[in-house]
Formats: sequence, structure tokens, C-alpha cells
Amino acid sequence: MKHKLLMAAGALAFTLGGMTAQAKDVNIKLSYWVPPSHPLTPGYKEWAEDVKAASGGSVTVTLFPSSQLGSGRDHYDMVKRGIAGFGLINPGYTPGRFPVLGASDLPFTNKNSLAGARALTRWYAKYEAKEMPDHYVCHVFTHDIGTIHTTKKQVRVPDDVKGLNMRSANQTMSRFITAIGGNPVQVPIMEAKDTLEKGITDGITVTIDGIAKTSVFYFGEVVKYTLVAPLYVSTFTHGISKFIYDGMDENQRRAIDANCTPEASAKVYRFWYNDAKSDLDDAQINLPGHTWYQPTEDEMKLWFAAAEPVVEQWRESVKKAGFDPDTVLKEMKDELKKEDALF
Repeated sequence: MKHKLLMAAGALAFTLGGMTAQAKDVNIKLSYWVPPSHPLTPGYKEWAEDVKAASGGSVTVTLFPSSQLGSGRDHYDMVKRGIAGFGLINPGYTPGRFPVLGASDLPFTNKNSLAGARALTRWYAKYEAKEMPDHYVCHVFTHDIGTIHTTKKQVRVPDDVKGLNMRSANQTMSRFITAIGGNPVQVPIMEAKDTLEKGITDGITVTIDGIAKTSVFYFGEVVKYTLVAPLYVSTFTHGISKFIYDGMDENQRRAIDANCTPEASAKVYRFWYNDAKSDLDDAQINLPGHTWYQPTEDEMKLWFAAAEPVVEQWRESVKKAGFDPDTVLKEMKDELKKEDALF
């Protein structure tokens, strides 16, 4: 592909999807669906600067936040087709498509998302070529610990979710909500507040910091109750278009490789992680009418038991995809354990 394109274009300028190039210069369209105020933005800006420096200025990056190039659900295929050169991918938006990566969404798995970014990027390197063959997978990471927040009713134990319409973060949490008698509703995160305000949903699974007044999502204006328990995390990848990567020269590819490492994954994510910790402090101080419920030890056992069917469903999906779930899970947990991020 690289040689055909270069031969056809010669010294002329050309555009291919997310790449604009003249001679050896490359511009990558970095697309994400959260607003520019989201703490991923400074990480992206820093990544762009690092890539530019490593490439001697021949690779530049332009940011496109707020779904300017397409919706969150479409980002994997946008990168695959070259519409975006670099995309924020939420695999949970396309249920069943990436079962191996779904291991990192399993309940009660990851206790430290910053350290986990290094662990998950290392772990998934073995599987990405088979499960995401259309992408150069640059980073794998999760958001911080997520839980259940509700508008009218405090959730203490799994039975309290029965009959509630819950915005679920990903396929795994949809399965979890279903297993405990709730009704999962999957809408993009930027539309979730509207469904809560209109009563379409009774609650949401999201990070604890997501309800802070300083959060970009403003869920704290709607939800009134929070279960203080580390139920889950949602996994994300940063994918780079293979059209663009394969069309780069050797020096440019090295610049990308140097910034698509486990360490770089944590580096890009760290702004969101630090912001989450700050927002959590803000939520606990500045939401005086909010109710926080810490489950007892016995109540937590009920949550652990409720998660078991979800793990079994995940196992079956991985088997159908041709992988050994025991091996996949052990390898992931081994990497998390190395970083002291295993729950």
C-alpha cells in the first residue's frame, strides 16, 4: 500500500482519509467524542507535541473533539476507513465485537486505572492483531472506578436494581444490570444526562467523579444517590489508521511507535486520572444533599455473587471467538498484578 501510494502520488500533495501529506509531512486527524473541556484533551495535546518532536516536525496532529467527525459508536470504523487518523474507541459501544478486550470490563477487576493503563496495553498487545486487525492499537486504558448512581432510590444491594432503567456504560454492565433484574439502556455518555432528566432512565453507571460539579457531564445535578463500591471500569483504546501508519516513512513510524507504549498510555491518560481524583473530592464536599452509601461486607458478598453470571457470559463469548478465556483472564490479571492494580 505504501509503495503504491507513493508511486502514484509522486511529489504531488494528496489526502487519504485522515491523512494530509505533502512530500513526507503527515497530519493526523485525532478524533474524540467528548468535549474539549474533557481532561483527555491535555493528554492528546501533549501526545501530539511528543509525536511532532520525535518525528522532527514531519508528523503533526489536529484535534477534533465533540464528535465533529462522527459519533462515539462510529469511531472504530472511522479509523478503519481513514476518516480519522487517530480515534478514541469505546469497545462497549459495539457489543460483542471485541470479546477478549471485554475482560478488562469485568466487575471487580481493576483497582488502579492509572497503573492499569500500562498493564492493559502490555496485555492486549498479544491479541490486538487478531481482534482489532483494522487498527494500529496505540494505547489501552480505562476510566477510573465506576459505580451505580440513581435519581429517586438508593441502591444498596443487587435486588434494589430490579425494575430500574439504568444507563449502562458497556456490554458488560448491561449484562450485569440484566442479571440483577434491571433494564439496561445504552446511550452515549454525552446524551445520558438528558435521559436522566426526562425520566427515561432511573440511574446511570459511571465513575464516582462523574457526578461532581466540576465534571464535564454534570450528572450530579440529576442523580441523588451513589453506591460507594468499585463495581467496574470501562475500557478504551486509541486506534491509529493503518492507511496512515503504513504510508509513513521509517522515521515517522518510529515516532509513532515511541509514543504508543504502555508508558505512553498512562502518560496520555494521567490528566483524566488526576482530574477524577480532584472531582471525587469536590463531589464529596460540594454535593451536600447527595446520599453516599457504603455497602457492608455482607452486602459486598452479594455484589460479588451477582457478578458471577457476567463472568460466565464473558467466558462463553471468548470461547466462541476462538480464544481460551482462562488464559486470557490469567494473562490480564498477571499484568495488573505486576502494577499492583489487580482488585
